[in-house]
Formats: sequence, structure tokens, C-alpha cells
Amino acid sequence: MEFCTLRQEGAILIVTMNHPEKLNALIPESHEQMAAIFRGFQADPVLRVAILTGAGRAFCAGSDISAYVAGTQRPLPPEGGAGLTHNRALTKPVIAAVNGLAMGGGFEIALACDIIVADEGASFALPEPKVGAAALGGGLVQLARKLPPSIAMQLALTGDRLPAARAWELGLVSELAPAGEVLRVAQDVAGRILQGAPLALGATRQIVRMAQEGEPQAAIDQVERELRTAVMGSTDFAEGMAAFMERRPPVWTGR
Repeated sequence: MEFCTLRQEGAILIVTMNHPEKLNALIPESHEQMAAIFRGFQADPVLRVAILTGAGRAFCAGSDISAYVAGTQRPLPPEGGAGLTHNRALTKPVIAAVNGLAMGGGFEIALACDIIVADEGASFALPEPKVGAAALGGGLVQLARKLPPSIAMQLALTGDRLPAARAWELGLVSELAPAGEVLRVAQDVAGRILQGAPLALGATRQIVRMAQEGEPQAAIDQVERELRTAVMGSTDFAEGMAAFMERRPPVWTGR
């Protein structure tokens, strides 16, 4: 059974985790299916932004514990959980539209996305220690990078839930959506992203991610020099300058 449903709206791919009867809990096949989806998203020249959300009242409740009990777990794909948590090949932005509970692996997936938009009733937690596990899929690292130290440590050690409103106050969530409106708000954000040129957006995302991940400044400087040559020498750069001078919307080609 397919774990996700897909919908394309122009240059936006909407990926919906769609096992609401199990709060979109992840089984081994889920990770493989989602990794294939995001590989396809990266390779598709038309698609430029992805939105990941969940069906029903949960974004994702984490791993399906029954798979561990049954001993049916298997290694994650090379790109990590949901094809996102260790995906170094992805150059296009992914927005998490967190519609409800984001627990354990579900929170790790949201943290791996570039932007988190949350329903006002959503909540986040890494409760793994309460079942004898640890959030070793990248979530602890992302939590430490994106929240103040004491708050990150308390959430990690207690497994307490972080309400969406508090996550927004702390800067973990960029937009707090009215109840039931999170997908619409995420689509609005995606639409604003699409106003930028593809090459420029890819370069921007790469540098911000490198800074967030603590890459050495010398490495960032080198990549910036390479990207400056590519972006400023592109057809889209010439089009952007011409459109600005002519006071018209630019027409991007991705070249």
C-alpha cells in the first residue's frame, strides 16, 4: 500500500502522508517510498518546491512500534528517514505543513525540512527515551541547532510536547496557521518562493543550510565564490536585471 498521496499544482508538489488510521506512523516501506518521491522531485525540471503534510489529525506520529516488536525494521534509505533527514542531494526547498501531532520520527522529518509551517493546534515532541529509544535520526542535532540550548536539552530529555504557539515564539515555526488552514498557508509561502529564480534559490538554500549546519567559514566562502560565478552568469540573472529595468515580471528558465 502506498504511504503517500501526491498532488501537483504547477511547480509545487504536495506530498501527503496518508495513513490517518495509524496517525501516519512510519513503517520501513514508508521511508523507501518517500525517498523515491523526493528523488523524483529533485529530478523533475518543472517542480521547484515541495510541501509535506499529513492526512487526518496527525502530521506523523513517528515510527510504527509494531514493526520493532515484530522485528521487521530494516535499514533506512541512504537519504535517511522519509528520504529527507540525511538527504544531501536535494537542492530544492521542502516545506513541512504540520497539521497536527509531529512525534518522534515525525518531528525529525519536520526538522529536516527547510521551513516549518504549523497549524495552531499542532504539537511536537521527541518522546523516544520513554520507550527506551533515542532520536538518532538527526532530530537531536537539528533540535540543538534550532532552539536555545536549555530548551533543546529539556525537550530532548523529558520528551515533553512543544505546542505550536510556543514553537513559533521560539522561531522553530515560521508561520502559525489558523485551525485547518496550514496547507493554504504553506502554499502561500511556496508561491512567494516561486517568485525567485531557480538557480538563485538553489544557491541561497545551499548557503543557508551550510551556515545552519556549522560548516567552516572557509568552506562557505569557497562555495559562495563558485555559486556567484554560476548565478551571475546565468540567463536568469540577465532576465532579472532586464525585468527590473523594464518594470515587468521576470520569466525564469532555470538557466
